Amino acid sequence: MFRKISFALSALLVLSAAPLSAAPVTPLAIVKTILIDQDIAGMLVGDTAIYLFGNTPTGGYVTALNKDGSQKWMHSFSDLTAFTISTGALDANGDIWLTGASAAPIAMPNAVNPSPTAANPDGVVIGDEGTIRPDLQNLTLWKVSSAGVGAGKYQLPLTQPVLPTSISVNKVGISIVAWQSAGSLFVTSDLLGKFGKPLRIGKTTTTLDKVVRNSDGSSILLGSSTELFLANKAIGIRDGVIVKVDAKPKIVQSVRSGERNSSRNWASATSSLLLGGYLKNKTTSLATITKFGPTLKPTWTVRYKATSSAVVASGVNAKSYAAFENGGAGTLLTFDKNGKVIATNSFLGQPVTMGFSKALGLYLYTGNNIYSLLSK
Repeated sequence: MFRKISFALSALLVLSAAPLSAAPVTPLAIVKTILIDQDIAGMLVGDTAIYLFGNTPTGGYVTALNKDGSQKWMHSFSDLTAFTISTGALDANGDIWLTGASAAPIAMPNAVNPSPTAANPDGVVIGDEGTIRPDLQNLTLWKVSSAGVGAGKYQLPLTQPVLPTSISVNKVGISIVAWQSAGSLFVTSDLLGKFGKPLRIGKTTTTLDKVVRNSDGSSILLGSSTELFLANKAIGIRDGVIVKVDAKPKIVQSVRSGERNSSRNWASATSSLLLGGYLKNKTTSLATITKFGPTLKPTWTVRYKATSSAVVASGVNAKSYAAFENGGAGTLLTFDKNGKVIATNSFLGQPVTMGFSKALGLYLYTGNNIYSLLSK
């Protein structure tokens, strides 16, 4: 049954490949250019600010920007531990939740003191060697208020290094997916930082890039895999996978998106299950965009020639957005509720992430610039 669903989905995707709209193309406005040495891990768009977060040689940070790109505030993390921040999300109150990995630094042993008789004409004093970076085995949550004030830090010790790839927060809790060498990991937490039991998803060939948390405590996990889930076998070289996990947690549903001799992935998603990804084979590279319903059946889907994966966002009045790059030229498409293109905009570079709020509109981050499409 699951295999039939997979082939039906593949057929639907083939039939729905579409050319770009011939409507006028309007360039997006640049609101901020990113400094070449600024390490940004992600961007979030709230009702009152755009948030950038990332890492520096001495710690991590999150900064709030006004809609014109000017800075409102900066919050720095400096808790004397080794850590990296890799992904983030906003909750219903506008608070920022960041997740990454951390560990206490390891002190190196002192050098052996030289013999009193050793020649030391310059009077050099040999002290501590300092510290070395340990394996980051603590999955870590940081909470920062919308005013830029630290509001909590929570850790889940693990037995292997971990790198969170996505976090989703709603009124009842938090869902996180992460990479580990033994396989991808799914874990939940309540809003007080109490973690649930981790669930291993697949083995070494499964990667999870995105998670969407539902109001009933279940979660939708997205990525790619060659592995078997609920008797739902691989179709292509590597398939895009959608895995539903209940609140226990337990895998309860699996959907594959694949084609023979091709590799696919789902790497971007919204809470309304608009998904963005890619398809690649020896002759074709396509950005793929699909709107799924609550039962994980596709309602509309399109593909476009591209050299990047599709990044997606949901707007108001059932509008949807997708951005992708093709040879350095970026395209932003606006869709109506049926998947029809109603506007086209251009930008330069490869899209990394997008965010939308009704108050501020749509913002797109490419790694070099932040672009805006103001809400109408």
